[in-house]
Formats: sequence, C-alpha cells, structure tokens
Amino acid sequence: MEKTTFFLMCCCIVGAMLILILVPLSFSYVDYYDYGLAQRKSTGSADAHLESFDELSVFSATTSNMSIGLAFQVDIDYTFFLKKDKIGLLHQELATDYRNVIVSRAEEAIKNIAAEQVSFTEFFQQRKKVEALFRSAVETRWQSPPSLHCELDQFHLGRITIPKSVATKQLESRVQNERNDMEQFLQKSQMEREKTTVEVNKVDLETVKELRTARAEASLVKTRAQAEAALIISHAEINGTQMLLDAAEINTQDHKTAFTYIKMLRDRHQLDIAVSYLDGDSVVRTAPA
Repeated sequence: MEKTTFFLMCCCIVGAMLILILVPLSFSYVDYYDYGLAQRKSTGSADAHLESFDELSVFSATTSNMSIGLAFQVDIDYTFFLKKDKIGLLHQELATDYRNVIVSRAEEAIKNIAAEQVSFTEFFQQRKKVEALFRSAVETRWQSPPSLHCELDQFHLGRITIPKSVATKQLESRVQNERNDMEQFLQKSQMEREKTTVEVNKVDLETVKELRTARAEASLVKTRAQAEAALIISHAEINGTQMLLDAAEINTQDHKTAFTYIKMLRDRHQLDIAVSYLDGDSVVRTAPA
C-alpha cells in the first residue's frame, strides 16, 4: 500500500513538472504584440507587412507655380513593422483599418514630394536620390500627427515610366526646341553673313578710295611735271630764239615777227610747209621747210 501511494505521488509530481515545463514552451513563440496580426502558419510569428504600388501616378516638379509637371508612373515595394509597444493604441485608434490608413499616407507622401522636389530628369538620372526622397517623405508622413504606430523597413523604387501621350508631347517639345535652336542658328549665321558683307563693302570702298586718291595724286604730279616741263621748254625756246636772232643779226621787229610766225607754223604737225628759193643757176627750187 505504501509502495502504491509512493508511486502515485511520484507520478503526480512528474506530471506536474511536465505541465509546468511543456505548457509555457508550447506558447513561447507567440508574443503579446503578435495577436491580431497576420502570422506564418509554420511558425505562428508575425511578419513585416509587404505593400506595393503598381504604376502609381505622380507628377514631376516644375519651376513654375502656374502649372504642374509631367505625369509619371512608378512601381514601389516597401515593408513596414508595427511598433509592438503601440499595438493596443493602433487597434484602439484605427481598429482593423490601420493598413489602409498606412498605405494611404504613404501614397499621399510620395505624390506630394514628387510634385514638389523631383524634376523630370531626376526621375531617370538620379534614381537613388528619388528613392531616398520618397522613403524620407513616407517616414515623415507616418510620424505627422496623428502619428501611425509603425516603422518603415525596406523601400525599393522599381520601374519608372511615362504615359505614351506624355512621351509624345515631350518628344514634340524636344523637337520644337531643336527647331528653335536651328532657327536661331540660321538667323545668327545670316547676321554674320550680313556683317561680313558690310565689312567686305567697307574694304572695297576703302580700296576704291585709296585708288582714286592715288590716281588723283598721280594726275596732279603728272600735270605739275608737264607744266614745269612746258615752262622749261618755253624758257629754253625763248632763250634759243633770242640767241638765234642775235646770231643771224635779225634786229628789226618785223623780221622777228615773221621769224616767230614761220616757227609757229613749222611747229604745227598738221601743216606741210615747203620753201621755194632761187638757186645759183637762177632756177626756182622747192624744199621741205
């Protein structure tokens, strides 16, 4: 009887110890902040929430406040954790709609920051900067009053596309810009040609002026030389005639006048003068004067 009682007591003690050990272990993987969240079936623990924006429409920033920028479509994947110490407040404030509120604020933050700070070229040339801006905007929006009791974990900016209509307009705009540049270039080249023509005309006019000046000066020098030569010849003729008259002893004014007249006639090349004289045989002969 005593052995049976002792055996039963041992079994009870062992059973109690097993219950105290195994029961807590069977529930140790479920923390209090995991209740009410999506859990893995394999482990029963809560995972990070995974959300995605497929082809989310955003606008790029513009330098003018009078219009909006170009439309874009972006793909974004992100994960977030709920703050374990705030699970109660989260369910108290938002109940089961907390997920929609978190996603809505994230979408709002991304659209606002894109329209305010991200230009057209930055979407394609500075993806890391754009991704960092989007992430910071989401975190800031979640913490703005009333703050959401969650933390952003992973954030990835995926494909960036623009609608076909926007791409067509952008292409047309670029083509028009090129046409404007071409027109400006043509106008500039035309102005340069006109300036060149003006400069050439100036050079031509200056050349003509110099030539005319040179010809006028040459003509003046020639005229002066001819006048001086004629004066010298005239003085020489006067002196020569005087010497001839003195040597021929032509002293009377009538003889001097006749001699001068005959000389003037001889100097005219368009006249032919012949002199008739009586030779020693009393024959009249004619000879060129």
